Amino acid sequence: MPDPRPSHGPAERIAPEDARLRRSPPPDGADPDSSPPRQDFPVYLVEPERGARIALARDLKGAGFEVRPFAGVRDFVAAHRELEAGCVVLDLAALPPHCPSADSSVACPTDGWPTVLLFDRMTAEDCARAVRLGAADLLRQPVALEDLAAALRRAGPKVRQQRVRLAAQRAKQAIATLSARERDVLDGLIQGRSNKDIARNLHLSPRTVEMHRARLHRKLGASSVAEILALAWRALAADEG
Repeated sequence: MPDPRPSHGPAERIAPEDARLRRSPPPDGADPDSSPPRQDFPVYLVEPERGARIALARDLKGAGFEVRPFAGVRDFVAAHRELEAGCVVLDLAALPPHCPSADSSVACPTDGWPTVLLFDRMTAEDCARAVRLGAADLLRQPVALEDLAAALRRAGPKVRQQRVRLAAQRAKQAIATLSARERDVLDGLIQGRSNKDIARNLHLSPRTVEMHRARLHRKLGASSVAEILALAWRALAADEG
């Protein structure tokens, strides 16, 4: 898959109007040299204009965000299944004109990830697009860095909820790959039983239980009983959700 990140060519001068970002002076008493706290979720910036993309990525990184830029929606869609859940900053200009709502690859490219939508002007059709995208915030350009950073921080709890949900789904899918006997062994581990107790309860030899347990560890990608139990609880959360 081609890397959607911009190529690192010769340095270019970015005009202020290309940055699409308004800078405000630091508040009175603020230390201009102090580093902002790092955020615990990635930001995926979808911006078709290279100069604006570079400037926005640079300023957001300076504000404490981990940023991965994309030149267009389709580049992002091609990559996002392999990405960690995060927040999307999407320039409305990145969307193709008159995209049909049935085109999920364009209308809903984020799988429920919170999206901050940037726009120069917005029509009724654009408003409908924003609704389909489930936009968490709408910001008119040029946008002040502190406003964009604040919108991203507000999205943080939603990103964390997405992570919990995805972890639960993946745990459920992993447990679904177990055989019936491996699931019996898993149930015994959840109940706190030893290998000998599980073997006695299932009328198996301890060596056979050890074999099933080794397969269980391998299929779940878990190196300890604690990791197995954590997966089981996540899967239970997916069922209850």
